[in-house]
Amino acid sequence: MKNILLLLILAFFPLTTPLVSQTLVDNYNLPNKLRVFIDGCDGRDGGCNMDFIRTEITAVDFYRDNQTADVFLLINNNTSGGGGRQYQLLFIGQQNIHAGRKDTLYVNTKQTDTDFEVREKLTRFIKLGLAPFVAKTTAGEAIEINMKTDSGIREDRMQESVDPWDYWVFNVGSNANIELEELSRQINYGGDININRITDEWKISLSGRIDERLRRTIQKVPRVDENGNPVLDEVGNQIIDEFENNFDVSEFGFSHQLVKSISPQWSYGYDMAGRQNTRFNYQFQTSFRPAVEFNIFPESEQNSRFLRLNYGIEVRNNRYVEETIYGVLKETRVLQSLRASLGLNQVWGNLEVGYRLRNYLDDFSSWSTGLNISAEFRVTGNFSFFMRAEGNYVKDQIYLASGDFTEQDILSGRVTLPSAYTIDTRFGFNFRFGSNLNNFVNRRFFGRANFVGND
Repeated sequence: MKNILLLLILAFFPLTTPLVSQTLVDNYNLPNKLRVFIDGCDGRDGGCNMDFIRTEITAVDFYRDNQTADVFLLINNNTSGGGGRQYQLLFIGQQNIHAGRKDTLYVNTKQTDTDFEVREKLTRFIKLGLAPFVAKTTAGEAIEINMKTDSGIREDRMQESVDPWDYWVFNVGSNANIELEELSRQINYGGDININRITDEWKISLSGRIDERLRRTIQKVPRVDENGNPVLDEVGNQIIDEFENNFDVSEFGFSHQLVKSISPQWSYGYDMAGRQNTRFNYQFQTSFRPAVEFNIFPESEQNSRFLRLNYGIEVRNNRYVEETIYGVLKETRVLQSLRASLGLNQVWGNLEVGYRLRNYLDDFSSWSTGLNISAEFRVTGNFSFFMRAEGNYVKDQIYLASGDFTEQDILSGRVTLPSAYTIDTRFGFNFRFGSNLNNFVNRRFFGRANFVGND
């Protein structure tokens, strides 16, 4: 019996000694501060304010280089159904004892929340997400955590569950612009309205807009006779004739969409639209497109990735301003279209890709296809590059007006010319060097008292 007991004691110590030793090593070699890199806090989003985050969270070091950070925090956001936003916080451990650790938090804000209220709530959740990581640093010893909940928050959530607007959101806007030069005048004005209701099961949207461009130009042409010789006035100066040109380019449109979710990945619905666009020779166009859509990734992952396939049949009724090159002033056509869209927000950057293929069912030779790509790639926290490219191969310009057009018609954009393809690209890079620490906030002498002109 004594021999058995001795063997058990000897077997126990070899197994437990390394674990105790490892625990002591980890505890006595904790890093002083957590190194954090944050991406996705866009300066155009007033609710996500890096200056405020750095001011409120001082128990960590904020780094500009993502590769040297212990924790990579990626902030994604999308518009929510009530007109507010949903922020997705991805905490990704990269270095030392934090490597491999991941966590995700969601922050929902309301349309009526001010930037101050949004940044307060967002920063509070960032603190919650960083707390387990900070706990494994020596700086964690000086942190106090208040685990009490605010009764006001509970009451606010109870009020949100009964929405007096039934999730309907209304937005109305208008704009105007006047440009004056010696020989030209241009007036642009427009307005828009958007009405939406978005829930987990239904998506309803209605929108309308109007844009008008009134342009007046004066063209000065030296007068010549039938032989091409200058015509002079009484004092011997060549006579200059002035010709006035007036152009009116108008656009008007409305749209309605209804979508029903039938599973986390499948949905169906329709789009309805109407528009007037004199540049594309449309006096008025109406369309109706029922469609079905499949998302390869569940909707719960839409903040970080999505891949959607959408197929629909569309009926269009076109009334033209001028007779088309096919000799018609009005027609009804049916076409089919396939759309695919990919979106990724990851540690390495973000990528969005869209593809479209469509053709008229009564004439398969009338078709078009297009691809657009926009991406930002992060090489390090100091260097990144971006690109945007869009290309379309067009063989369905059935709206082109027949007849001859003047140079002024073309230059003013009043008409559209035949084209087999369109390409648009943009690319660039961002590079920063110097100190890697990004802890300090100093906003002295910030701003120019709202002056727009030069100092």
